[in-house]
Amino acid sequence: MAASIVFVFGLLIGSFLNVCIYRIPKNISIVFPNSHCPKCKKEIKWYDNIPVLSYLLLLGKCRNCKTKISPRYLIVELITAILFVSGFYRFGLSREFISILVFISVITIFSFLIVIALIDLKTQYIYDVTVIPLAIFGICVSVLIPGRGPLLALAGYLAGGAVFLLIAIFSLAVYKQEGMGMGDVKLAAATGTFLGLQGVLIMSLLSVILGSIISSYLLLSGRKHRMDPIPFGPFIVLGTFIVMLAGDKIILAGYYFQNFIIKN
Repeated sequence: MAASIVFVFGLLIGSFLNVCIYRIPKNISIVFPNSHCPKCKKEIKWYDNIPVLSYLLLLGKCRNCKTKISPRYLIVELITAILFVSGFYRFGLSREFISILVFISVITIFSFLIVIALIDLKTQYIYDVTVIPLAIFGICVSVLIPGRGPLLALAGYLAGGAVFLLIAIFSLAVYKQEGMGMGDVKLAAATGTFLGLQGVLIMSLLSVILGSIISSYLLLSGRKHRMDPIPFGPFIVLGTFIVMLAGDKIILAGYYFQNFIIKN
């Protein structure tokens, strides 16, 4: 089971490496635009972009124009996955191997979140091409987190999405305008895959508090007006950073407050 997850993880990373290999020499963003056929310029749908599987099902050709796709994409994905599994079998679930994977996973998640936050600040839009891979990545690396796993990662995904979907519905019903976009809902769901149920609830509370404080400051200082849109993605990202870096301390503080302050 663990080796299978490591293999899938390797395929996903290999797919991302293909994007980097193709775009960086051409000075093209590795985030935008969405993947497309170099020949017919048609956007590649997500179901045609599944590592290895899509290449085999499409017989190595573009679905639209039937242009042959370089086997490099398949080779890079497989080599990356094989190297990851080789490392797994070489070191096993040793402390060193897990530490390396955890570190790589954390910096990858941080990188995704930074990109998402800055893009949302600039465009007020959160793109599926950033949050969907983040969610998939979160589910894959959940096996590295003690007491966690793919099923609990999915539970965190649903919890994060549900909390912010309820906020969006409440905002629309009470204020008669969109206060939370579906991009925010998808981002919160994606963070739930690696924060877990408890972590994503703390993140939700933190992001709402931070969002309220900063939004109030912007309104009172005249930097923003009441009808001006304020992107919420950066607050979700900031709340996620806090939980990832200090979540255990927040939980401990909450436990102490509940059991020693309130009860006494």
